[in-house]
Amino acid sequence: MGVVLADRQLGVRTRGAPGLDAHGAEVTGPPGPLRGPWPGRAVPQPDGTWHLALDPRAGALLVGDLVVEPATGEEWTVIAADELVSAVDPALNYVRAVARPRAAGGTRADGHV
Repeated sequence: MGVVLADRQLGVRTRGAPGLDAHGAEVTGPPGPLRGPWPGRAVPQPDGTWHLALDPRAGALLVGDLVVEPATGEEWTVIAADELVSAVDPALNYVRAVARPRAAGGTRADGHV
C-alpha cells in the first residue's frame, strides 16, 4: 500500500450536475466559486494529462469540473475522477482525478487550445 503525500494546495470549481437543453443536449453551467484549497498532489504524466489527488472535502468531481492551485493560478479540467475510500482508516481517503491543464487564452469554451 502506498501513501499519497500532499505537495501543494488544491481547490475545486464545480459545474454542477448536467441537465438537458430544449434540444435534449447535455449542458452544464459555468464553474462555481472556489471551494478549498486543501492539501493535494499533482503529478504530470507522459501523455500530457495530470494525475491529481485531492482531499475528500473536494467531494465528487464530474467531467468538466476544474481543479485550481490558487498559489500559482494553474488550473486543470477533470476528465475522470474517483473517490477512493480506505477500509482501514478514513484518514487515507482521497479523490483521484485525471485532468488536462487549461491554457490561458484557449480558443475553446473549456479553456483548451
